[in-house]
Amino acid sequence: MKKDIDVKCYELTLTPNYVSDWTFNDALRELIQNGTDQEVLDKENKFQIIYNGKEKTLRLVNQKSVLKINTLLLGRSSKANNEDTVGQFGEGYKIAALVLNRLGKTFTIYNNEKGEIWESRFKNSEKWLEKILAFYVYKHDTDNSGLCIEVGNVTHEEFNNLYKVWLHLENCDYSKAETGYGEIILDEEYAGEVYVNGLFVDCNSDLKYGYNFKPKYIRLERDRKTCDSWNVEEITSLMIAEAMVKGDIPIEQVRKMIEERADDVYHFEFNTYKNDVKKVQEMLIESFDSQNPQPYSIPVDSQEDVKKVKAYGGNPVVVPSGVAKLLKEEKEKRIKTLMEIPCASVMTLKDKFNRWYDIYAEKLPPEAQVEIRNLIEELE
Repeated sequence: MKKDIDVKCYELTLTPNYVSDWTFNDALRELIQNGTDQEVLDKENKFQIIYNGKEKTLRLVNQKSVLKINTLLLGRSSKANNEDTVGQFGEGYKIAALVLNRLGKTFTIYNNEKGEIWESRFKNSEKWLEKILAFYVYKHDTDNSGLCIEVGNVTHEEFNNLYKVWLHLENCDYSKAETGYGEIILDEEYAGEVYVNGLFVDCNSDLKYGYNFKPKYIRLERDRKTCDSWNVEEITSLMIAEAMVKGDIPIEQVRKMIEERADDVYHFEFNTYKNDVKKVQEMLIESFDSQNPQPYSIPVDSQEDVKKVKAYGGNPVVVPSGVAKLLKEEKEKRIKTLMEIPCASVMTLKDKFNRWYDIYAEKLPPEAQVEIRNLIEELE
């Protein structure tokens, strides 16, 4: 540390017990988020993490970033309202510094573009009569560029556990299918994991694949660590549809997921207006037709439809409800076509009434439907 005359102290109104439940990973998540967001805003501002096991130092580096002193104000952010970044609320590195200091780590920012070093630590404030977080800023001549945040006293175990926070930690490789909404992670070890711009977030959905979403498609809660499962499932359904149409995920795998009502494809039935989902429907119909005799095989999922198709001489094929919902329009079209085909066999009076009922019952009020059904049942 330089002589006191060269140092400026900036007190923050944050006491040591703020966010008392936060862990090392929570703090690093904030720093990684800031670094990756900076790269999103400027592709040349590359972000990287460097760990020196011998020195036990962890460095988070952006090649072009610079910090202004007013970023120490709580709530201020240069990223607000940018849909391509994860962060929106402006607390970031200040909270991370507090948590890391509380855990016995050193926290130093090399603000090279301004020739400054910022160090954080707790101090007893004469103004507030409380222990609070403070940043000490002093000038520092350097030939380096960009911004480097250095965290000291980081163990090997702490560094290795960061894979739970950031998908792109060094030596972290995985198979993926690229879509317009982000990546589908195909490796089984990532099944059910959800990331936004590489950062892990909690999600209550039971997903078959892992996903790394582009920030603009996923709404994060204020803590930026949790997300809306309904929103996630809506986007995964579009991602699976796109990947299947492109051939990155086999149609039989998608069909199995639909049959199992997997959360990944739960929203297929709500997204039928989307082009890729329509193509999924077409491919499911093609797959259904290739496995069942034509021309009168019809996908059904209720006993009522089974009886109706049989009454008209068709071949009812029971399919899971998820598949049936996606093929509902095709089912209704095929039943209508079947009903218009003249029956080759001799029909009893009861058969004729049943056929009439199946065609016109929906046009009758419920009480009339019940009465006619009872009358038909009385026929021999």
